[in-house]
Amino acid sequence: MPDPTYDLVIFDNDGVLIDSEKLAARGNAELLTGLGYPMTAEDCERRFAGLSDRDMVAELRAEGAVLPDDFIEQMYAISEHAFLTELEPITGVRSVVELAQSRAAISVASNAPRANVLRNLITTGYDDLIPASACFSGLDVPRPKPAPDLHRAVLSHFDLGPERALVIEDSPAGASGARSAGVDVIGVLYAVPDEMKPQRREAFAALGALAVLDSPAELAETLRQLLPEE
Repeated sequence: MPDPTYDLVIFDNDGVLIDSEKLAARGNAELLTGLGYPMTAEDCERRFAGLSDRDMVAELRAEGAVLPDDFIEQMYAISEHAFLTELEPITGVRSVVELAQSRAAISVASNAPRANVLRNLITTGYDDLIPASACFSGLDVPRPKPAPDLHRAVLSHFDLGPERALVIEDSPAGASGARSAGVDVIGVLYAVPDEMKPQRREAFAALGALAVLDSPAELAETLRQLLPEE
């Protein structure tokens, strides 16, 4: 592992801070199946993790799926109740965020709508650590992840070059966006289903991730090395 230090840690949200991907995948699978395109929650998570909703819809339509114009709105409506009643922070990650916050600036970069990100951070109790002004959505830039636009927008907000930032991602799509922006990446697998971990590990390695980690404890130890106390 190289020996730089960083001024900013950019956390992805789903699969890094909170585990909403499984809830969203379940709702998406139910909706698609009801529209005549049978799909399991596991299928949805494997295929679409890290993609924006717009990219997901474009991919499905390219395969011939005929989806209603309000498909994305239907997706949000199905998931909203689950997010409000079932969503929880990933065990052990709050202390990781506290560690990062004590040694660098922190932010969140997600392809989800910004209002959803802010609501989910409140629901899971991160809002006292991560201010709304430090939360960014891929829907607010020309191209969401896996394009580099979102991470570049975060860097511009903090007036930092890419070499001064570090991204924490659970999906290769998000990691690809960070690497295209010139930002170092750590991959985390603690919320990834076991059967998907080998492929994710290979993809992160191919992208040049600094590390691919299996637990919040490993992430905390790695950040202690990369973010030394002043």
